[in-house]
Amino acid sequence: MSSLNLKRLGPCLFAIAIDAMGFGLVYPMMSVIFGDPHTSLLAPDTSTTLRNFYLGLGYGVYPLCMFFGSSLMGELSDGYGRRKILLLCVFGLSLSYFLMALGVLWPSVGLLLFGRGLSGLMAGCQGIAQAAITDMSTPENKALNMSFMSLAFSVGVIVGPVLGGVASDQRIAPIFGHETPFLLVGALALACGVWMWVSYRNTVTPSEMHRVDVLLPLRVMHEAVRHKAVAYLSVVFFLMQIGYGLYLQTIMMLLQTRFHYGSAQLGLFSGAIGVCFVFGLLCVVRLMLRVWSVIDIAKTGLLVAGIAQVLSSLLPYEAALWALAALVGCFDMVAYTTMYTAFSDAVTEDRQGWALGVAGSVMAVAWVVTGFLTNLLPVLGETGLLLVGGIGFLLSFLMMRAYGRKRRMTLDNAGADSPAPGVTG
Repeated sequence: MSSLNLKRLGPCLFAIAIDAMGFGLVYPMMSVIFGDPHTSLLAPDTSTTLRNFYLGLGYGVYPLCMFFGSSLMGELSDGYGRRKILLLCVFGLSLSYFLMALGVLWPSVGLLLFGRGLSGLMAGCQGIAQAAITDMSTPENKALNMSFMSLAFSVGVIVGPVLGGVASDQRIAPIFGHETPFLLVGALALACGVWMWVSYRNTVTPSEMHRVDVLLPLRVMHEAVRHKAVAYLSVVFFLMQIGYGLYLQTIMMLLQTRFHYGSAQLGLFSGAIGVCFVFGLLCVVRLMLRVWSVIDIAKTGLLVAGIAQVLSSLLPYEAALWALAALVGCFDMVAYTTMYTAFSDAVTEDRQGWALGVAGSVMAVAWVVTGFLTNLLPVLGETGLLLVGGIGFLLSFLMMRAYGRKRRMTLDNAGADSPAPGVTG
């Protein structure tokens, strides 16, 4: 990459990495922040029920705010220009992490949750940064720039949870605490904002700004219900995200309670899952596309991830959980990538953005629901919630299998050039 390209693309790539980093950063820490009576910011005599409630809020408030923030920020970036809204998002992310750090130091649960919600509202920076890079790309370098975006995202996914776990463990350094990772990411986001302020300029003239529709995500979801194929895929994707959301949240608590993992060990475990994400995205999907269709790959990913998660609930032994985590992480990413492709294939060319927006909204809703399912811990326990998530994966596999059969039958009857079921719905 030339120095000119680095100057133009660098701030946007950095923003993508920070956004991905911030998402995974919190998961190895939340179960310790709210669950461990000795290190929690809650009083030691706080009931388990209340701890689970706050833990569910900590998990759920981010995707709830992201549900509205992603589409809102994307719409604003079209009307006011990428630069202004990117700066708003990146500096907003920085503020959100500083507020979370202050919430830990105070201590104040309300301030921590407010910062967490603000980070979700500002999470649209990843999509806007990707759009900005696309704006700057030419047909000759677009593929290369897309690969840099994937690399930036991958780095964030791996580094985030490791940073969150290691930098919050006082056994590694006495100056570390639960606030340290938030301070570090806040500082990185602040540096990214300054870099973007100095180096990045709009390359596309903003369109005329119309009235901002805050309820746009709800309108998009309502419209999706009337489109048969997209509505069906939305249910499949919802079940899949419930499955993985329960896995990521519950496996941390299981490792903490059963094997006494601290935040550093939980961070390393999450980082290992991130490595498997990247392996699934960059290697497994590409190999499978050589011999299988998108739907067959999605089915395989859902099936393998579901079986691995069910086995995690039935075989809660440390070595087994690490080995099965590799399968869950890798094949969840396989299914995730191909599910987005299935959404794209289900609609006509002029509705691509809408369909992918639906997928993003469904994911956000699923993660909100998953956060509040944490309140079932006293009833089901960690292994019970893992089993529920595994069943979610397997149900999504069965539905995707039926979708593939119906699609093949339609193509066989109408000809290979006919649209998939529901494309004109």
